Amino acid sequence: MLLFACQPARDRSPIPAETLFTALPAAYTGINFRNDLHYTEAFNPYTFRNFFNGGGVGLGDVNNDGLVDVYLCGNQVDNQLYLNRGDFDFEDITRHAGVACPGVWSSGVSLADLNGDGWLDIYVCKSGSPGGDNRHNELFLNNADPDAEGRVTFTEQAAVWGLDNEGLSTHAAFFDYDRDGDLDCYLLNNSLRSVGGYDLIPGQREIPDSLGGNRLLRNEGDHFVDVSQQAGIYSSAIGFGLGVTIGDLNRDGWLDIYVSNDFFERDYLYLNQQDGTFREELPAEMPEISLSSMGADMADLNHDGYPEVFVTDMLPEGDARMKTKTLFENWDKYQLNLKNGYHRQFTRNVLQLNYGDGCFSEIGRLAGVHATDWSWGALMFDFDNDGYRDIFVANGIYKDLTDQDYIHFFASPETVRRILQKEKAVIAQLIDSIPSEPVPNYAFVRDTGGSELVPRFRN
Repeated sequence: MLLFACQPARDRSPIPAETLFTALPAAYTGINFRNDLHYTEAFNPYTFRNFFNGGGVGLGDVNNDGLVDVYLCGNQVDNQLYLNRGDFDFEDITRHAGVACPGVWSSGVSLADLNGDGWLDIYVCKSGSPGGDNRHNELFLNNADPDAEGRVTFTEQAAVWGLDNEGLSTHAAFFDYDRDGDLDCYLLNNSLRSVGGYDLIPGQREIPDSLGGNRLLRNEGDHFVDVSQQAGIYSSAIGFGLGVTIGDLNRDGWLDIYVSNDFFERDYLYLNQQDGTFREELPAEMPEISLSSMGADMADLNHDGYPEVFVTDMLPEGDARMKTKTLFENWDKYQLNLKNGYHRQFTRNVLQLNYGDGCFSEIGRLAGVHATDWSWGALMFDFDNDGYRDIFVANGIYKDLTDQDYIHFFASPETVRRILQKEKAVIAQLIDSIPSEPVPNYAFVRDTGGSELVPRFRN
């Protein structure tokens, strides 16, 4: 008996290249992943703060064929692993590989060789409802068993390796902080606590939290050990981490850590002390930072050997969205924050110019990269192969939660009472009333006509 499975033929006709980048449709690439969201009375943007934060993307060669493969995280859909067949043609091998993470809210993913066997493993960070099932992060070790078609399989081993964290994990960065030859882990968590009520309490930063706090995990060869406290890493409930980037900021040969925190808590700058510990130095080295820090990246933008740090925030570029979508902190609240041990933070992207002597200068406005709207990921790489790093910003949120008209609408007792009197679709009507406006990504190309030492960019 012969069995045949028919699928529509994909359109692989040449796509004209009229711009620096070309968006390739799913019909061309075979990547048909969609991270669709559906809210309920029990689980929605009002019950889960990060409902619209999206999912992560991981790139790496999982089968050692020399081509970069793609892993995509889903919030309410299964994750997907696409094998690169060359010429931007991808095959979904999720089921064969066993890496779908079904039925859970995946937020971030890292591809790294954790056991040093020469094959990339997959570590998935999870979050979602605190009461949800299967909340622990998952580690898929590569079985290094490509079949005739190059498809590999994985085995889930998070508990065995001590990486089955159940906090509100955002992302994990793997790097060799102690220079012993294996990859350690900085696990970025976003606090389970509500934002209100914690912004002006002194001393919260030093109090460890069992779930919400960040973690530094040292690789012992066949498992990881939590060394956060002895290494000087903050693991508190006010660490609303959304981004982490690793690099050697002071050129001493040891890797340092920058963490971007959302809301009132400042970012963290950890300098490696070369003895298994870190010293947190942000207040001394960066006089001002973003208020609601989102994504972060570091790279040497001016060829002086010292990496700069770029952090995204939520300041719109145009006046209309700035005045209707942006909540600026008033002066009295700002002064109160400073008196209670918080930092000088402002609603805008920041680009920290590294002088190499323990001092940074914030040049975001001067460089032209300070306003990109509701921004998330930040990547600095050379778009146009001119020898200079450029800046890409991933943008947008499905619903404008800070829209002033909506906030005014929601603040009206009569409006809320009228909605609550209806028997059905109460939450749906409240959420559907939030404006939704697509915002483009930003691609900042280095303006080579400016200063070599103080970089400037154009979108």
